[in-house]
Amino acid sequence: MSGGIFVKRYDDPERCAAAAAHHAWITSLDAVRLPRLLAGDARHLIFERLPGHTPAVADLPRIAARLGRLHAAAHRRELHAARLNRHHTTATGLVIPDFANPRRAALHRAAAAAGVDAAAVGALLDRPSRPAAFYKDPNVRNYLVDREDIAFVDFDDLTLAPFGYDLAGLLVTASMTYGRLDEQTVAHCVDAYRAAVAPHLCHPTDLHQFAELHHLLTLRYVGRNGYRHSWPAVRPWPCPFPLS
Repeated sequence: MSGGIFVKRYDDPERCAAAAAHHAWITSLDAVRLPRLLAGDARHLIFERLPGHTPAVADLPRIAARLGRLHAAAHRRELHAARLNRHHTTATGLVIPDFANPRRAALHRAAAAAGVDAAAVGALLDRPSRPAAFYKDPNVRNYLVDREDIAFVDFDDLTLAPFGYDLAGLLVTASMTYGRLDEQTVAHCVDAYRAAVAPHLCHPTDLHQFAELHHLLTLRYVGRNGYRHSWPAVRPWPCPFPLS
């Protein structure tokens, strides 16, 4: 699809205003392509409609590279001063929530339901010394591929997050959508992301653990929204968390 507009409606004016502010901040990083925000009111945002389609498995490494580029730009320009355990106020006045608090209650409920050790989940949330990047819903459907061009869409949610957290989300949502990813695809995604952000900022052990957080947070969507596979059935590595 190309040309025209895309209108997104919000029931909550505060979420509408937040999404617009998130879009403006990510646009200011000048690292990836976004749809232009054309207009809006208290409950609607009007974006340009970009051409493209939902990514295929073969597109994932290129998306991972651009995701790394975006995170590196955010860290270099201002998140180098951020701490994961407290909110960060950007130079433009946008308040980006911390990593742990927006997730803690939901993760502990999901861990209990899934029989996962909640203490291990909590320990993973509480590591404030990690370098900060950010989370912007990395669902595989939130990218548009148009030949060599890739655009990022959906700006509703934004928090601080460690490097690799959104890459893990991309791999989990793609696996739940398309089935188990082959080892080469996963390796190419990890290599592409690490090349963009520096290898030490995304350790494989962290990536595996972050994937489990995304699994817990998407459990309720299995069988809906295009999620046809459960993560435990398609996980490309052993589960890093002990069962409770």
